[in-house]
Amino acid sequence: MKQFQQVNQAAITIQTHWVATLKAREQMKQFQQVKQAAIIIQRHWVATLKARQQQKQFLLTRRAAITIQRHWTATLSTRQQLKQYHNSRGAAITIQRYWVATLKARQQQRQFQQIKQAAITIQTHWVATLRTRQQQKHFLLARRAAIIIQRHWVATLKAREQKKQCQQTRDATGSQH
Repeated sequence: MKQFQQVNQAAITIQTHWVATLKAREQMKQFQQVKQAAIIIQRHWVATLKARQQQKQFLLTRRAAITIQRHWTATLSTRQQLKQYHNSRGAAITIQRYWVATLKARQQQRQFQQIKQAAITIQTHWVATLRTRQQQKHFLLARRAAIIIQRHWVATLKAREQKKQCQQTRDATGSQH
């Protein structure tokens, strides 16, 4: 019975240590997830700030270009048609550049959203995989502990039965003498 208590206490100690280890691992995993999310958010924020700065710079350039074009058009209004053609051509190039820049910005935004969604999908799948592994390890640990306890209990019951049979044999042989 003392041995069973020692084994039982040892199993409880091992289980307590293992549970603490699992909790520490889970906390580390959560920390890593939070850290990774912070990195993603920081990258997104930096990209957003850059996009805002580019948009601001583009608007300033565009306003400046429009202002220059207005002054230039007013100055050239009395000049020949050829000079007006060159001015119109310059405006078309500016508009094309604006349109190309807009299309690039949209494309970058779509790519960012795709990458972000892919990262979320990968993270979700990885978290599910880690949880499954953790549950499997916990199940195996509990199963091993139950098997050890069962073996010790069966051994204890057999020892009691043998002791009882020995006692009965002694009693039977002792009463014949």
